[in-house]
Amino acid sequence: RNSCRERESAGLLGCGSTTIVTGIIMGDNDNENEKKKETPPTGNDDAVATEDAAAATTTAVDPMPPSLSTTPDGWTEMMGKDLLMKSLQPPENEENAIAIQHQDLVLVDWVGFKADSPTMDSSKSTIFHKAQNVWVTVGDKDVVPALEMAIRFAHEKETLLVWSHSKFAYGASTRTRQDYELPSYSNVQYEITIRQVVPSEERQQDYDKWTLVATESKKNLANDAYVHEWAGGQGKSRILYLYQKAAKELELLLDSNNAQTDEAAKDNDATKAVTQQKQKATELLLDCLNNICAVQLRAKEYHASKAAAVKVLERDPSNFKGLIRAAKAALLDPASSYDEVDAAIEAAAEQASNAELADVKKLQTDFRRRKRAYEQKSQQMYAKALNSSSGKKLSNDDETKDKGETAATKEKEPEPQSETAATMPEQPLAFSWSNWRTWPWSTIGAYAFQLSMPFVMYYMATRARKNNSATGIVPDEFQSSGPSPSFESDEF
Repeated sequence: RNSCRERESAGLLGCGSTTIVTGIIMGDNDNENEKKKETPPTGNDDAVATEDAAAATTTAVDPMPPSLSTTPDGWTEMMGKDLLMKSLQPPENEENAIAIQHQDLVLVDWVGFKADSPTMDSSKSTIFHKAQNVWVTVGDKDVVPALEMAIRFAHEKETLLVWSHSKFAYGASTRTRQDYELPSYSNVQYEITIRQVVPSEERQQDYDKWTLVATESKKNLANDAYVHEWAGGQGKSRILYLYQKAAKELELLLDSNNAQTDEAAKDNDATKAVTQQKQKATELLLDCLNNICAVQLRAKEYHASKAAAVKVLERDPSNFKGLIRAAKAALLDPASSYDEVDAAIEAAAEQASNAELADVKKLQTDFRRRKRAYEQKSQQMYAKALNSSSGKKLSNDDETKDKGETAATKEKEPEPQSETAATMPEQPLAFSWSNWRTWPWSTIGAYAFQLSMPFVMYYMATRARKNNSATGIVPDEFQSSGPSPSFESDEF
């Protein structure tokens, strides 16, 4: 660990001057930077710039050349003129201040304002984000790139001011706070205070404790983003990333705890501590998996939501949230059967408390309504298909009758019809076992006779063949007039 003074002597980052390393600077040409600032952002540019900013937090820090430029008002360029940083209050003890490194766990406060330019007075702008005592793992993309870059190159107990182009903030997405919504493509400004730094080496010494702290913070950040940064689904990928990242780390922690439980089986105190950590990790893991299911439901990815619910039930088969969300996903998933939905709802009802029964009953009502609508639609489709086939047969019979009518009958004037009979459309004949007496048996009998004739002829021929074989008489048409062919002949 380098202190502020050691880092200044090495040519890295000065606490007072807040000079930043050039290993992450995109270019020193002021004209090119001005052109970049004036060019409207595109989707590809934002994606590339965001990847560069994320990669910079994990890149080795190079010594700073003397040619690094600083703006007249004290801003230091971190990513050209699109990301600027200024130290408002350096650490109290500059000699012993800890410089933040990759994978350090940092306790941070910040306040975010909309700021079109670095010179804009933040006190006159609306706050769109305010957070206190948030643990951030440097390099894990817990926060937007502008925040993470500033934290990466700060020191413990330091207060910073960071101005960022929209490409390093929320880009095309938005964030809400109370009644205010940050517009898309908004430039922002953050005031950041570094409260505490836990170096990565210290985290490894007490791995279980700090992993629980880091993963719980990821879950809370994802919860906050789910409420304030959904933006019509644009924030979905970041929310899912945080939940999935936390779940993966918790699964690794639980696997290691299982091994520690076996080793500490003889030590009651050690076993108790491991059991408490395992219980806490299991609760956090189930929360993250359940929230992944909720995110997929909100995004209308019902099959993926059902798969996430299955992971919850693999860990805890009696988890009510997992059961009720599995039932909802199965109900809305076109690939699910009604038997599967019914079983999921029944399982949720068995585990529901009195306060949760209302959700189950609401889901049961929705299930019955959907099932009834499906059955009615199926019956209508079947009746329509049956009526169309019977209507074709009746129309063919009517055409035959019309052709057989005499010319005198054709010349007769039709009898006047009442307005009701003339205007009413013909109703197709509906076939049902309840009205079999009204079926057109004359038409049905004619078709039945025609269909039965091949079977009658086959039966008569079979009887005749049996009688002839019994008397030894072979009809002339079955007698051979020449030698029978040989299967051994090459000509055959």
